[in-house]
Amino acid sequence: MLFSHAVRTLFIGLTAALALGGAAHAEPLSACIWAKLSPAEQTRILSAYEKDMGSGAAALERLDRKLQTQAALCAKRSDISPDWVQTITGAEAVQTYTAEMLAVRRLDRQKLDAAWTAAPADVAACVRANGRLAFFSNGLGCGNPAASAWLLKRLGLDPNAQPAARQALYYFNAKAIGEWGDKLVAGLAAKPKP
Repeated sequence: MLFSHAVRTLFIGLTAALALGGAAHAEPLSACIWAKLSPAEQTRILSAYEKDMGSGAAALERLDRKLQTQAALCAKRSDISPDWVQTITGAEAVQTYTAEMLAVRRLDRQKLDAAWTAAPADVAACVRANGRLAFFSNGLGCGNPAASAWLLKRLGLDPNAQPAARQALYYFNAKAIGEWGDKLVAGLAAKPKP
């Protein structure tokens, strides 16, 4: 059940990115959790994402307990929803995977992040609205094709240059999902003192 929810929420967010045509931590929670996985675990997850998104999510689910433990260490709290942990970690895995795929076009993660940082407020808000769907599937995303067009143009990518254009949009949507994860975890109520 957790797998189907994690896959569904990640797919909703990533699909919303294709429809397009303030972190609370010094380091994003997604990056912290991902960094605590061994290189072999990361490789297995990225290899699974190479097959498809469902395989990647399944690879993450097999590490559920470890991810939950790592999330508690990174966030300094143990009450984060397992669904959120899966989604947040999946966001980092998707960013890592797509950045690796785009590196052949000389679009490294630094360039992708620079484009994200430079995005006008309306472009970023649109992508963030789609990223929100990974956590709240009952909301509305943003279907403004101008948002994805702006990001692709900033990277020098033609929208018809597939799969690169799709991978770039996956990257930005996963970035937004990670930001939402940080925001939601930061907004959790303070834990009562024993």
